[in-house]
Amino acid sequence: MLPYDPIAARAMGKPSDTDDVRNRRPTLPVPIAHRRADPESRAALRRALLDETEPELARCRIRAVLERTGALDTAHAMADDNARRARELLTRLPATAHVAHVRALALLTRPAY
Repeated sequence: MLPYDPIAARAMGKPSDTDDVRNRRPTLPVPIAHRRADPESRAALRRALLDETEPELARCRIRAVLERTGALDTAHAMADDNARRARELLTRLPATAHVAHVRALALLTRPAY
């Protein structure tokens, strides 16, 4: 999701570059947007992922569809819910260094806007 959410990327210390777009690896918000989009927006997603040679332009076009469909917010909510569920389930495991490490990962959340 980070290529489409530069604020969250910066907050997590990650680059908000276009590697996923450049490498044609759509992340969770893209299939959500595709499912919700009208035919014109679906075509725009396909063009951006398959035909666009400039990754930054492709990312901008994809981002526009994500915003119109609310897909990025949905993907964030899904990730937040999965992290919450992971934290709950981790409490059932014995306290080990490995569990502590996984628990720390589950505590990572996106910044509040």
